[in-house]
Amino acid sequence: MKKTLVLALLTLVSVTLSGCGVVRSITCINKEKLNLFNWGEYIDPAILRGFEEEHNVCVTMSTFASNESAITKMKTQAFDLVIPSDYAIEQMVQEDLIQTLDWSKIENFNPNTDLAPGLVSILNALDFDLLDYGVPYFWGNVGILYNKDVVSQSELEAQEWDIFKSSSYEIAFYDSARDGFMVALKSLGYSMNTSTQTELNEAENWLMDLANKNNVVFLTDEILDDMVSLTYDLALTYSGDAIYLMSEQEKLDFFVPNSGTNVWVDALVIPKNAKNVDLAYAFINYVLTAESATLNTEYVMYSSPRKDVYEAMISESSDFYEYRNAYNVVIHTNDEVFRYVPTTKAFISDAWARIRAL
Repeated sequence: MKKTLVLALLTLVSVTLSGCGVVRSITCINKEKLNLFNWGEYIDPAILRGFEEEHNVCVTMSTFASNESAITKMKTQAFDLVIPSDYAIEQMVQEDLIQTLDWSKIENFNPNTDLAPGLVSILNALDFDLLDYGVPYFWGNVGILYNKDVVSQSELEAQEWDIFKSSSYEIAFYDSARDGFMVALKSLGYSMNTSTQTELNEAENWLMDLANKNNVVFLTDEILDDMVSLTYDLALTYSGDAIYLMSEQEKLDFFVPNSGTNVWVDALVIPKNAKNVDLAYAFINYVLTAESATLNTEYVMYSSPRKDVYEAMISESSDFYEYRNAYNVVIHTNDEVFRYVPTTKAFISDAWARIRAL
């Protein structure tokens, strides 16, 4: 997945980590080390400190900015744990980069009883068993962040993804080939995992029309600041980013079209070249406790895979209740998880270059 909030904070984290490098080197002497490879700012630092203290070990965390860059680095460098997204896990399996999980070593999370209900349904719909290789870490979907004072719920329900074609609003569209084609394909009634060339061509034309509109801009990290200041009326956004933005700007709300969207799952996986597998399982157990999962979702603001934590967050007594339109992942009939389809991935990458060249 693409995490705008994550990338926005990545630079700050890198500076912070480098500034503490000397201290970390000293405190890690003669201790076991867990090499964690993660999206930037995608974990509460209190969890890392708590795990280190409980196990008298040292966690060394490196960060990546995309699933593709993570896969490339995993081929040349050993990590004990990585947190990629669904389709990337499927690619890692095909390229023999990760181990099959031994669930007998995971005591704090039972995938048969502890998964959030919507996550169960979306995983069951796959013909690829993600749980054989990954332990869900966060999940969510993609939708439309909008200014409630300008755009009505009824209009969103009537137009769904096609509202991005409206000339009545100032629109920020996410500058991502994968997310852009998801919107176009869902708007046209197709699977976002299609490899049918005529459908992909139609989607490219849909996006070409969008790119030619004067009221539409393509942005990435700028969406954070621009939506807080209400520069745009609508933006294509990930649910966790939407919660953060809604917490900063009370006029914003989140809508997910019934015609279908991308439901994504990020999961903890153990690479085949991991050097400290036992410590990797110990970390999985630690981060999956209800206490750690609660801390983590309050810090990162994405939906927890733990049923008890997930349901607590959308209860009326939770601070997150106000943001339940984004936190509560409602599964619609045409929702899908991205799959690893190399031919489609190659086409949309080339097509996106053509679209952005307009």
